[in-house]
Amino acid sequence: MRRMNKPAKTDKPFMRRFFEEKRKILLENKDKKQAMDLEIQGRLLISEEYRRAKTILIYAARENEIATDGVIHAAFANGKTVALPVCHKGGVMTFHRIESLSQLEKGRYGIMEPKEGCEELIPEGEVLCICPALCCDMRGYRLGWGAGYYDRYLAKYDCLKAALCYSDSLIPEFEAFDYDIRMDLVCTESFIRHI
Repeated sequence: MRRMNKPAKTDKPFMRRFFEEKRKILLENKDKKQAMDLEIQGRLLISEEYRRAKTILIYAARENEIATDGVIHAAFANGKTVALPVCHKGGVMTFHRIESLSQLEKGRYGIMEPKEGCEELIPEGEVLCICPALCCDMRGYRLGWGAGYYDRYLAKYDCLKAALCYSDSLIPEFEAFDYDIRMDLVCTESFIRHI
């Protein structure tokens, strides 16, 4: 088994590399990853925040991210509005409503996103935004992939925010900046932490 040095809590680039390497190691055991991803999605689906939400903003997971397909299918079955992000130039992200996964295509960064023509959704009312995370801290701050799309988007809208994170990637604290958006809950395969 490979050994990794622990990252300093103030060195975000090193932390990002550290947790990306942890993801690569996890990908070597696809069955374990799939089981953990299913547990995370199941915990989210029984949360009060999910049940109350009328609209779900959610990402289509890449191989090295926590899967979201179970949540997307459940949201359709539960009659919720479902919207996925489109990343634009200049760090801008918008969410667009879909009614089936057939409305997705490969977009920027190779991420599946809504096809052109899918209606942009402006979040209002009871909305839950589900965010990818490499790591979270116990205060609800999320370390993403480094582009800042979610922090910029969430700074504009008032909605509940959930991060999906493996429990071994939840640490006590890391340095957060003014532009970092705190999550309302962090969902792991072992527990949900309400902030």
